[in-house]
Amino acid sequence: MEPKLVKKLLIFGTLNVAAFMFSQTAVSDTLSKKDKVIDEVVITGNSNPKSSVKTSLSISTLKQAEIINAAPRTTAEIFRTIPGIRAESSGGEGNSNITVRGVPVSAGGSRYLLIQEDGLPVMQFGDIAFGTQDQFTRFDSFVSRVEALRGGSASVFASNSPAGIINFITKTGEKAGGSITQQVGLNYKNFRTDIDYGTPLGKDFYIGIGGFYRGGDGPRKTGYTSNNGGQFRLSLLKKFEKGSVRIYGKYLDDRTAPYMPMPIAVSGSDSNPDYTSLSNYNILTGALQSSNFRNDLTFGGNGQILKSDIRDGMHSVSKAVGMEFNYDFGAGWKLDAKARYAANDGQFLAPFPASVGSKSEILDTVPGYGSAVYAGTNTAVDNNAKYMKTVLFNTKLNNLNNFFSDVNISKKWDKIKLNAGVYNSSQNINLSWNWNTYLMEVSDKNARLVDVISNTGTKITDNGLLHYGVPEWGGLNRNYDTKYSVIAPHAQVEINPTEKLTLDFGARYDFGNVSGSFSGVKNTTRTIDINQNGTIETPELAVGVVDGTVPVDYKYGIFGYSVGANYAFDTHNAVFARVSQGGSASADRILFAGYNYTNSNDPALDAVKVNKLNQIEVGYKLRGSKYFLNTTLFQARTIEANYEATTQLRTENKYQSFGVEFDGFYKVNKNFDVRAGLTYTHAEIKNAIDNTIIGNMPRRTPKFMYSVNPNVNIEKLSFGFFAVGSTKAYTQDSNKLIMPGYVIVNPYISYKLMKNLTVNVNANNVFNALAITEAEEGTLQGTNGIVRARTLTGRTFGASVKFDF
Repeated sequence: MEPKLVKKLLIFGTLNVAAFMFSQTAVSDTLSKKDKVIDEVVITGNSNPKSSVKTSLSISTLKQAEIINAAPRTTAEIFRTIPGIRAESSGGEGNSNITVRGVPVSAGGSRYLLIQEDGLPVMQFGDIAFGTQDQFTRFDSFVSRVEALRGGSASVFASNSPAGIINFITKTGEKAGGSITQQVGLNYKNFRTDIDYGTPLGKDFYIGIGGFYRGGDGPRKTGYTSNNGGQFRLSLLKKFEKGSVRIYGKYLDDRTAPYMPMPIAVSGSDSNPDYTSLSNYNILTGALQSSNFRNDLTFGGNGQILKSDIRDGMHSVSKAVGMEFNYDFGAGWKLDAKARYAANDGQFLAPFPASVGSKSEILDTVPGYGSAVYAGTNTAVDNNAKYMKTVLFNTKLNNLNNFFSDVNISKKWDKIKLNAGVYNSSQNINLSWNWNTYLMEVSDKNARLVDVISNTGTKITDNGLLHYGVPEWGGLNRNYDTKYSVIAPHAQVEINPTEKLTLDFGARYDFGNVSGSFSGVKNTTRTIDINQNGTIETPELAVGVVDGTVPVDYKYGIFGYSVGANYAFDTHNAVFARVSQGGSASADRILFAGYNYTNSNDPALDAVKVNKLNQIEVGYKLRGSKYFLNTTLFQARTIEANYEATTQLRTENKYQSFGVEFDGFYKVNKNFDVRAGLTYTHAEIKNAIDNTIIGNMPRRTPKFMYSVNPNVNIEKLSFGFFAVGSTKAYTQDSNKLIMPGYVIVNPYISYKLMKNLTVNVNANNVFNALAITEAEEGTLQGTNGIVRARTLTGRTFGASVKFDF
């Protein structure tokens, strides 16, 4: 261990010991009735809801007001303020990479952490390519709060979520009244209206409704209205003497712009790079979308011509209905049941820069090149401009329907509580990849497509389209049609041997079954008149088609357990420890990788069908009337497999990490408080197919992540800021090219004009910090000084007016 790290950990440990000793001397164990300890009852990842100081969990709660002040421009940006959560929220309103401290981001999405709504997952897998769970999740004013669990009991309370759970808990209508909130972008086009309302319909019968609708361009310049859609929620709750029943629904139909890696200039060296925007492209405000690039024609996965409007971007449609039922049988016996069905579909349309460079590097290298003009004109292209070979990720989300149910029965004795349940799920993954290749200029002001013409005057491209398909990547015309079913019995026992000691033991076993098929293993082309004009243009001579089907029929099992202990010295101090094991099943990410998908006992398949995670946590919790401090030491060991379409590389890696997480709050006086979080992670690749990366730091893993939120309240006025940052990290596992550290500052100010009318003005990234979250290139060696990277968006200002009634 590094000497400096040891010194820092000793300092942190000393501070915690000092805080403990202070709490023992400054606060009596016999508090008066007026004394209150800052604590909250948590329900996520816990079979026995109780105050957080009495649980061996690392959990945070975000209230609606806190989320609004944080000025998130997307749902994933909400998670950046949670200690221990790494949310690479640079992809727009979906397609974000999310993980928990100590656990790698080796693929897109969030493989080890699931997003839940009211205790059931949005998707059974958090890393479905082009169908990630945050694409079907929206925060609105109908959400009461967000609870975020890191590690802990997630291994036994959720399938495929061993690193943690983020749970959106919605309103039930029990609290009478509602609100209307109007949001507007001040330096970008965004108009959004949120509404929620709850009222009793009769005795112990309640209804709640809510949702949002929005329109606008979003925080990046796409050249058209790229954000358009909304969400509607309904809840009906009936309470009776010994229980309750709730029925709820959600309808989501939303179109938003997805942001892929973008071209950025880099000079200097791998260890000391200097990132700057290209002369024609601002990396903080630009987008690869363009008003000149709106339509796409391709040969669809079903054998039909597919016409797509690129302006639809990430089009997410979800129609969900759910039910909750609980009943108290008496004598300590209780029943709790939840179920939900969701019909999910949509489309994912996003330009991706396969290569970027000068005219001679991109256009002149097209076979048969003679000259180049801007598409639809006879104007010769600018010889000094930059150009891209762009792959349009056009993926149809045909069927991502799912069903989840979790039935639990519990029995409580004097010092023991037993909970046993059965979780059942079914997740469809039916996708069609219909990708094309285009030529276009690099510009953030409605980039133009480029046509290449041969010396004989024959057009090699058709309105910028170079290939129907992506021959450089092996075709990539694909169909996925698989179904993943899980039955998972689970049990948890909580024992209180003494008043101060709580022990819990939990176990879960996932019986997984995968069936279906996938197609497109052969790189086959045909001559097809795609535009149906009666003439075969050059790109139509070799149209990529789906060919070659592979059946899928295998089973998998995941055994998870979690053992925890919490000792509360008093209402102010507690120590805890937890040992957990869990796993996350591989879904579409291991298809097309050449395994035998019909033999459950095949050693090669068996090694990759389940990604395994082991965790150890030890911590201390301090509570007071004006403060709290959570300190957690953690260790994580991960074994996983992945296959990347853009690189055609298969990976099978082992990771190990350890670190410490701090989460604290202090109310200085009635007018000023501050909340902060800090996470240190030391991670290492312990084994890999590529021997050259063994011993390296996993890609995109910073050593430090931190956040701070000072807040001032003076009667009707409230103001403060959120600062979220991380230190430098490597772009790839090769540990060469560095992404610099950054700090994003989001200030806010709100004022109550009247008792029920509040105005809020906020900014996101007010100092225009360059925050790179990922990059395709692993080194500057062999590049032309341009890399492809995703960054957080630049400075945006927003305002809102909220009317409570």
